[in-house]
Amino acid sequence: MSSSSSPSSPFSPNNPFASSTNPFTPSVTTTNPFSSVSSPTSPYASLSFRKTDTIRFLNFPPSVTSSLEAIVLASWPPGLESQGSTTNSDKTGATSNCSVVEFKCKGRPFGHFNDQQRVGGLRMVRNVMILLRNQGWEPAAALMCSRRYTAKDTLFFRKVGLARGEAAVVPEVEWAVISPMGMDKLRVVYDAEGVKPYDKVGGDEDAEGSDRDYLGVLITKIKKTLQELGMFSKGDWSHDSFEFEFKSWVWRARGETSDAVRIMFMRLLELMEDEGWRLYTSFVLYTGTDEKRILDSWYFVREKRTTAKAT
Repeated sequence: MSSSSSPSSPFSPNNPFASSTNPFTPSVTTTNPFSSVSSPTSPYASLSFRKTDTIRFLNFPPSVTSSLEAIVLASWPPGLESQGSTTNSDKTGATSNCSVVEFKCKGRPFGHFNDQQRVGGLRMVRNVMILLRNQGWEPAAALMCSRRYTAKDTLFFRKVGLARGEAAVVPEVEWAVISPMGMDKLRVVYDAEGVKPYDKVGGDEDAEGSDRDYLGVLITKIKKTLQELGMFSKGDWSHDSFEFEFKSWVWRARGETSDAVRIMFMRLLELMEDEGWRLYTSFVLYTGTDEKRILDSWYFVREKRTTAKAT
């Protein structure tokens, strides 16, 4: 967020990093703010996507990997083509001691063309991130590790709650996904009845009804935002989610016209924040073509609200 006060010069007297001699040479008595002796190093792990059908987990502990198969199968009805685990080695033959778990799905959850399977891929990755979050793994970065046009982002996760040897306290949240589709579409995925691949069966029916009502409210507010920007053409429900269609090929915008897309993104982020959502992570999980780059899908979280029953 921007601040109303103007930023101070890095060479101003009130800057703690300024020096009367060389501003880039700290005093010998300066404590290095980046040094940390007492805090243990947090382990990192990664989630990546191969081709159009494979999801790969690197360096996650058995407490996580033992639960992955059930999550993937519950989230992807076509099922698995194959699965496997191994230890990664580099080209020199030196073992890196990183465990690798990989699932190859039937169909193409990370492909470019089939909308139904693409939405299914969004949900599967969301459910995996729910598992990781519940076990204390938070996204640290989404990085592109290849220059190939078919490359997708790798999600790096950091284990939290280790500073005092305590387990991380994870508030219960609900999830929403906003993902560009094609050249002129935007899809919103919000499952009103909750994500239950491993949660307890059952729940508060009144709360679920409230969630379904809220989904309509959220879609209406997004539609209004797009109308105010002069970008909305039409919208419809499909694949248990809502898809907006724009008046033009917004995902092919170039030059100054691309500012309209940036403004739309800012308005959508403002709307989601006003509704209590925060952007959890965003990344590319679909395979592109030599002519079409794939845009990030946005994953939002919001603390679950309790709905009291009338007496």
